[in-house]
Amino acid sequence: MTKGKIDSNSGVQANVGFDFQRNTCIYVFLENYNTLKNQEYFIMLEHYDDIVFGFLNSDGELSQITTYQAKKSGTIWTTNSVYEIINKITKSGIEIIKDEITKSTNYNQSQHFITNNTISLDYKCTIEDKTKKFLINETNETVSFLDLEEDCQNSLKKGNKEISFDETQILHFDNLNFTFIDLGRNTKSQLDLLTGKFKSVFGNSIVDHTAARDTLIFHLKEIESTYNQKDTPRLLDLNKRIESAQIENILNILTTKNLAIEFCRKRAEKICEELSINVFEAMTFELDFENSLDEFKDLKQGEHQKIIQFIESKKDIFTRFTNDVLCIKELYNLFLKEQNTILNPLQLKASISAGYFLILMQK
Repeated sequence: MTKGKIDSNSGVQANVGFDFQRNTCIYVFLENYNTLKNQEYFIMLEHYDDIVFGFLNSDGELSQITTYQAKKSGTIWTTNSVYEIINKITKSGIEIIKDEITKSTNYNQSQHFITNNTISLDYKCTIEDKTKKFLINETNETVSFLDLEEDCQNSLKKGNKEISFDETQILHFDNLNFTFIDLGRNTKSQLDLLTGKFKSVFGNSIVDHTAARDTLIFHLKEIESTYNQKDTPRLLDLNKRIESAQIENILNILTTKNLAIEFCRKRAEKICEELSINVFEAMTFELDFENSLDEFKDLKQGEHQKIIQFIESKKDIFTRFTNDVLCIKELYNLFLKEQNTILNPLQLKASISAGYFLILMQK
């Protein structure tokens, strides 16, 4: 009989090899983004389970939890090989129910075993008196436990000589799902696929889909490597959560950069004319403009922080202009009168232009 709570920090301690779980999280996020973007949610990694999506209602109550036990494999999963996975999933389901977070009256849980190889569930069919197989793969990607044949359900509930399930665990079988994910077995192929997924979801609204992928990976790594305090997972542990608002902010920054680059391309000729940028400097100006967009996000970049704060303090003059380029020229001249910088003149012109667009977008 299974006993004891889940080991809440084992995944953090064995962080090597977590690429598949993290990449699976991003894949699931992108697959469901059109639904997720209209909801308030959070994501947790290595917390109760490999991947946790929590959904909040308008009152801030937890209305739904969807978890994923994510495993890659070079061989087909058989019934015997999934018992240990089911054991972990049902244990985590029990602990999530006990979690102190406020849950809504219609709260529900959905828990998945998700893998990149076929799951072959063997069971004895009582009617035909023979062994049959139920396959979960690219042709049958997600199957709930409740949709399996009754004989197959009963076979899973019985366990085997090494693993058996108590009554509480068996109650959580109703929340169990088996999911196939078409994600490669090595990190490079997984990352290439995720870049393609970003492109299919966001299209031209993001200029660099690889950078978008890597930005999200960076933020997920932060929560993934944070230890559960006192070795106890809590859904209210904000250090282990990345919130939907934070994710949307990340995506907004990425889409804003694309809009800013388009702004620069459309107005570059006029800006160069008004700011006396010659044809030899024009190409460098566009590169400096794009670089400035990244420098503004880095709080350690003192010169760019000074520029963006200056433009923010002068944004009341925006209403005096009906022409973007003339407004940028005015900001540039005012900066020269009131401030000093170690940036060269071309870098300053590009930074003023980029900063103007960013502040304009905030209004």
